[in-house]
Amino acid sequence: MAIAVLVAELAGFSRSYRERIAGGYVLSPAAGLHVVLFAGWIVIFCAQTSLIATWHVHAHRRLGVLAAFWAMTMVLTGPPLAVSLAKRGFPTGTDPLVFLLVVLVDLLVFGAFVLAGVLSRRHAETHKRFMLLAMTSLLPPGIGRWAIAERNPAPVVMIALIVFLAAPLVADRLSGRRLNQVSLWGGIVLFASIPVRFAIGQTALWHHVARWLTR
Repeated sequence: MAIAVLVAELAGFSRSYRERIAGGYVLSPAAGLHVVLFAGWIVIFCAQTSLIATWHVHAHRRLGVLAAFWAMTMVLTGPPLAVSLAKRGFPTGTDPLVFLLVVLVDLLVFGAFVLAGVLSRRHAETHKRFMLLAMTSLLPPGIGRWAIAERNPAPVVMIALIVFLAAPLVADRLSGRRLNQVSLWGGIVLFASIPVRFAIGQTALWHHVARWLTR
């Protein structure tokens, strides 16, 4: 799964980065911090997966302390950047206030899964499933930048997300195990939250709140 995550994110963000550089776009310090934090999280996730796969449990636990603080920093620094983007009318081509809610919920869901993973760290399988859900919750922005998603990203993101959420459950079934309840219900919550946040984002109440946040 770590390899699939890495490929999915690189396929989207490397393309987006090349296009922006070619267009002369310069990242602000805040945006640069965002890139470093989220790219760093992917590196940490892949490293943690490799450490467990090679039975380096002690190193995995030590890196886990850094991972917890790293995730907390992402959750705390993400909202101000999202508000700043919405205030400046970004991203173009969509309603910035709706996009603001999507990003804020992304961070909330990510933070909740990481917290659950940290609290369940003494139960290896549960811990692993929560951390995988946390990583999966960050995939839509990268998937939405795939070349095939350029014209209509929504169906591509939803289909790809289904694949990533279903993969652990398929592995459970193929190995003869019962479906893991964290992967099952966590996946349902994550998937269901996407259309819900877009629906809420289009309401007058949210626009009122969002305009207050971006005033």
